[in-house]
Formats: sequence, structure tokens, C-alpha cells
Amino acid sequence: MILPIVAGMALLLIAVLLIIVLVLQNWVAPKEGDPGTSLVVSKVTVTPGAPTPSVSPPSQSRCETIISSGDVQIAVSLPISLTLGEEAFPVEVILPEEEGWGYPAGSSGSAAWMCGTVVNYVVLLEPTAENEALLAGLAPGEEIVLQLSNGVMLFFGFDQQREMKADEVDVVFAQLEPHLTLLLERQGGAWLVVSADYLTRVEPVYPPASDTLAGLDVPVRVGDAQVTVWDGYALRSVPGLPAGTMYYLVEFSVENVGASPLDADVFTMQLQDGMGNKYLISPAASALGDSGLLEGEIAPGEAAEGSAGYLVPDTLSGPTLVWTFSPSPGSEVWASVGIAYEGEEPSAEPARAEVTITDAFLSGDESRLIIEGEIRNVGGSPLTVEVRDITLTSSAGMGELIIAAPPLPWTIEPGQSRVIELQFEKPDAASVLLTLLGHSFEISGLE
Repeated sequence: MILPIVAGMALLLIAVLLIIVLVLQNWVAPKEGDPGTSLVVSKVTVTPGAPTPSVSPPSQSRCETIISSGDVQIAVSLPISLTLGEEAFPVEVILPEEEGWGYPAGSSGSAAWMCGTVVNYVVLLEPTAENEALLAGLAPGEEIVLQLSNGVMLFFGFDQQREMKADEVDVVFAQLEPHLTLLLERQGGAWLVVSADYLTRVEPVYPPASDTLAGLDVPVRVGDAQVTVWDGYALRSVPGLPAGTMYYLVEFSVENVGASPLDADVFTMQLQDGMGNKYLISPAASALGDSGLLEGEIAPGEAAEGSAGYLVPDTLSGPTLVWTFSPSPGSEVWASVGIAYEGEEPSAEPARAEVTITDAFLSGDESRLIIEGEIRNVGGSPLTVEVRDITLTSSAGMGELIIAAPPLPWTIEPGQSRVIELQFEKPDAASVLLTLLGHSFEISGLE
């Protein structure tokens, strides 16, 4: 009889304690993060041709160059990288009518392309001693590569460099013929001006690929040269390579079967992919091969090994690459070697984000804007979210991210989701635009 009474009293005591705890949680210590002021969140859907949302980032004009012919209008792809020798620079865009044509203040480590220069591409380099030395060391005909946003690579050959006064530089902006012009400001107001010719105007004429292709390890007689190709392979993980590109290397040997020396410096070697695209030899790529760039003379009866390297898209087309060799430019004899190429297996479906903002409110003292949401990865690869993927803009400028929970970066596996919280300093504006992984949300009611 006593046991049931004791058990009943114990249960009653536990119930009382639970009630007290719940009351204290909701009264003495309110739940952290309770909104001080609730805000209105609406997703911004941008469709082609639609006007910019009412809440937009501070003035950051975008460059769009249109070429018109009759009723046809084409938007020109913009440069994204510049390669000089072994140095690769990301390219940013400047608008001369708004920012002038000097190297943009606050930038570092990149090249700056002047919007609208699409015949004679005009690119400014950061005025550093290293960049000046890089330009001063260019050899005649040395290859310079400009990659566009659509994956196309434009090849130029160094022609000349000169120093000009600031009031003379305007003449280099002329858009009369295909060129690349590099500018670097020097002390005292002078400019170093480097000119490079578009290589399709100056490159040697290559013979068409023969219908009969030699195979690997098969010697082919080409005049007084006997050339043998034994390997071809791709190099993808090379520091400084522009995005979307790789090097392709051909390993070969040349034996001099004639009575006079052969000059390896005038050998012409071209790579052609399965779509018919042709690529010029790259000294920087060749230097990474097993044998390196073949240079100098080959005496009669001697043989030398070399590597021919090419900067190509990482989507290089197969199934057969054709390597063409000729002992001199314009020669009527050549060798064509077929190299099997399958490329990499198609990569997994890329990561794709679905973003939902579930709540937005001001803190109790209205000093912070707190945003809660969820990110779901509906793609086939891991999704990584970094600070640069999150922006908050308003008429007051860029918002400052104070806290991200959980701490950045976030990695979300395919099919998984993550609940997030972002805290910004409250901007002095009535509404803001949050952009997260390309998804935009207008948050209003801040004032």
C-alpha cells in the first residue's frame, strides 16, 4: 500500500518540476534568436529581357559588346584569362567611359580588358616590376593566349614593344585589324605598349592532314628528317592553367638522314583534333614534356628527342588526333601521325542548389538582420558554398556578413540539405537583396 503512494508522489513531483522548467524557459530565458521585427521575404525571379529587380547592387555596370549586321545582332564573348609564357592572369572588365583607362584601383594579380575592344583587344597589366620584366622578356613571335568566356582561345604572336607618353597612347586603341595590345603604366606618366599579331595572319601554312596516317612507333621519312612519335597524353593538373583548358603533349624523335644539319628551331608541328580544330605549339607546354622543347641543330646521322606541347580545351575532341610535322615552314613534305584519344569519362552531373528562405527578422535591438533558410543539393556532385557565394546589397551598398551558422564553407552532398542562418549588420535601407548561389530574395520592411 505504501509503494503505490510513494510512486504517485514521485510522478507528481516530476510533473511539477517539468512545468517549472517550461515556464522558466519561456519567461526567464527567452529562446535565442526570437525576432524583434519580422520582415517580408519575396523571391526575385529574373527572366531574359526582364528589368533589373528594384533592389539592385550598387552601380557595377556590366560590359556587353554587340556586333550588328543588318537585322542580326550578336553579343561578343568576353575575355576571361590571359596567358603569357608560364604566367596566367584572370581578366576583369573595365568600362573606359566610367572608370577611365588606367589599371583599376583596388585590383591585384589580374589583367584588365577594356570593354568594347574586340578587334584589337586592349588589356592592361598591373604596374609591377614582375609584370614589366615579363613583358620585357618576350621573344619575337612568342605566343600569347587570350581565352574567351565561350571557351574559344585566341592566339597572338609578340611583335614589338615601345614606350609612349600618356597623351600618345590613344592611338593604340584603334580597332582596324586583329591585334592584341598590352599596356603597363610606368613611373612618370609613360606607358609600356606591347603589340601582338593575331596568329592566323602570321602563322605558317600547314598542309592538310593526309588520309593515310602513320601510327605510333612508326618512323616516317620527311625530306632529310625521319620522325617517330611514340606517345601522346594530356596534362590537366598544371598550376596557372586557364579554366577549361589543359596541355596535350606529343613525344617524338627526329633523326637527320641527310648530309646537312637540320635546324629544329624552324620545325613546324601542328595538332588537329577530331573536329578539325588546329592548335599551335606552345613553348610553355612543351617544356613540361618528358624531353622538353626541341631546339638547336641536329647533325647528319644524329637523332634528338623532343616534346611538342599544346594548350587545348579540356573538352578536346577525339577519337583521333592528327599530329603534323614538317621540317620547315612552307615545305611541301610533311608527316601526319594519328594518335588515339578518348578523353575523360563524362563527369558526374554537376551540383545544383535549391534555396529557400524561411524567415527574416531584425534582432531585438534592431542592429542585425537575421536570415534563416535551407539549401538543398539536387544535383549529382557535392555542393560547396563559400563566402563569395553570398551577397547582401541595397541602396546603402554591400552588407557585412557577421555570422554564418554553421560556419562557412558548407559542403552539401547530393540529395542532402542544410539549414542555415546568416546575420548581417542592419543596412540603412528600407529593403535589401540577398543573393545566395545565384538565387535572389528581396527582403523589405527594414524601416
